[in-house]
Amino acid sequence: WPRQLHILVDCSQSSLFTEVFWQRVVAITRSTLNRAYTMSFLLRLSLLFAILPWARGQGEMATDIYLGDINVMVLTDVHSWVAGHGRHEPGQNADYGDVLSFYEHLKEICTEDGSDLFFVMNGDFMDGTGLSAHPPSALVNILKKMPWDAINVGNHDIANLETVQYITQPGGFVQWWEDKYLTSNVVKAGTSTPLGARFKMLYGAISESTVLTFGFIYNFMNAANLVKVEQVELVVNSDWFSDVLGGVHGDFDAILVLAHMDINNELIDIILARIREIAGLDMPVQFIAGHTHIRAAEDVDKFSAAFEAGRYLDTIGFVSFPMKDPSLGTDARSEFKHSFINTNTEYMRATLDIDSLETREGKGLSTFIHDIEESMGILTYEGCSPITFVTETKQDARNSLWRLLYEEVIPAELPGWNSTKDIFVAGSGSLRYDLFKGDVLRTDIISVSPFYDKIYKLRDDLPGRVLIQLKNTLTSMVDLWHDGHTELPPYLFSGEIKEAEKYSLYTSQYFVDQVSNVLESVLYAETFNNVGSVQAVLVQGVTTTDMWLRFIKIKWNKCPVGYDGGSEAEGEPGGRENIGALDRGGKIGIGITLA
Repeated sequence: WPRQLHILVDCSQSSLFTEVFWQRVVAITRSTLNRAYTMSFLLRLSLLFAILPWARGQGEMATDIYLGDINVMVLTDVHSWVAGHGRHEPGQNADYGDVLSFYEHLKEICTEDGSDLFFVMNGDFMDGTGLSAHPPSALVNILKKMPWDAINVGNHDIANLETVQYITQPGGFVQWWEDKYLTSNVVKAGTSTPLGARFKMLYGAISESTVLTFGFIYNFMNAANLVKVEQVELVVNSDWFSDVLGGVHGDFDAILVLAHMDINNELIDIILARIREIAGLDMPVQFIAGHTHIRAAEDVDKFSAAFEAGRYLDTIGFVSFPMKDPSLGTDARSEFKHSFINTNTEYMRATLDIDSLETREGKGLSTFIHDIEESMGILTYEGCSPITFVTETKQDARNSLWRLLYEEVIPAELPGWNSTKDIFVAGSGSLRYDLFKGDVLRTDIISVSPFYDKIYKLRDDLPGRVLIQLKNTLTSMVDLWHDGHTELPPYLFSGEIKEAEKYSLYTSQYFVDQVSNVLESVLYAETFNNVGSVQAVLVQGVTTTDMWLRFIKIKWNKCPVGYDGGSEAEGEPGGRENIGALDRGGKIGIGITLA
């Protein structure tokens, strides 16, 4: 098999793992694997189940880290979860202070080994918790404490105008990082001037290696109007890209491509093809992917690999890869190594085999983060959730966050809402995280709905048959995010739509253009009288986040009578019970490679 499949097993929730994992087995067997490979897979699976009781009984679990010529520690798609998940999910109790401590220890280990360690961030630091306010004045002060050698830009970092204005101001976040802030295909609007640096040479002081490093983002079309994302296909054929690959700016021993895009995005193949044309077939190339919030690793060709390290600070990624050398022969795949490190402080300590994880700098950063949270008021108590509501479950499930939004939050908080005559549609990415049972802090609410999107009414008097066609069209749309990474459709609608009835249609700010465009095409196809008459009208005084804040503060101000703070009712566990280990990675995991 030319590409490897990596499965992370959550040993702390074996019954949950069993249900989800067998679903994945069935799906994989039906879609991609031949009979012989399936039997090999099932044999290894049976061996894995045999060791699960032993693994769960161990006080410490860890992963192996393989040091190589070039070593890189990776964070991606943290989305402001710099304070970690410890209050609700003890299995992921590390914050950025702990990550900094881990880095300091790992760097010392690499130095003793005679090798260098680089530390990179692959974009999307915005839009997650209460720390990611617009502008992100508090958050960037935390980020500046991290000793990154290279930073890539993510779509969430350049989507909001206020944020872009703030980070690009003279002396701001972008300038603060100097040539470490990489924007290989992001330029200032109306110019060909890159927002940051097009590329950077990373120099290893110990190994004397030189790593040519790029920072690409996928062809993002919704950036704020101060910046423009250039198409990757055009950039790789530009003079500057050819020059740097041709050695005009100096020789290099390997190439590192920070790529804020899915690990299977065809743009990775396009970038690699151009590299191969100029730098040669045997130049080692390591891609760091992101955006789709998964753990994954693949061999791209015989001298190249791709790696993606989770989301929301659930993973510290690590890769090592070789420098160009004739001794590699005709196939260097065995020299590309990777590790997924779970963000649990005990797991991190055991992985490094050290007595204590905490360092002075790391402890100081943890304190700094908490102090900022306190000063922003995001640790304020807002209410009490009766159960845990999750995003990744069927919309009609009792613990569905979408059901809560459409059946309780919007009817209570959207002015003039009529549950029988009004329909709300939103993309599944609108709700970002689960709402846990028990005390709800302000940051917990913002973590569910962080965007503060305005709300618009698109049209009144829409025939049900038109809305049904709109729903069928939108829910059948496929994009990179929905290519196997979530069980939800791209768009979710509130309420039952009856063909003979008429409705008013609402949506949030981010989806106005897409929904309007599809609706107009449906109206045209229906030869409806008012073709193209979709006119978005702002609903005054309310945003998506404000609705959640008001609802919980008013409706859930106190825990209900009889509340015990315990576990969920049987059959409706808290947490992300429908997120498989293959998609997002477990809290305490064993890495199994099926070659």
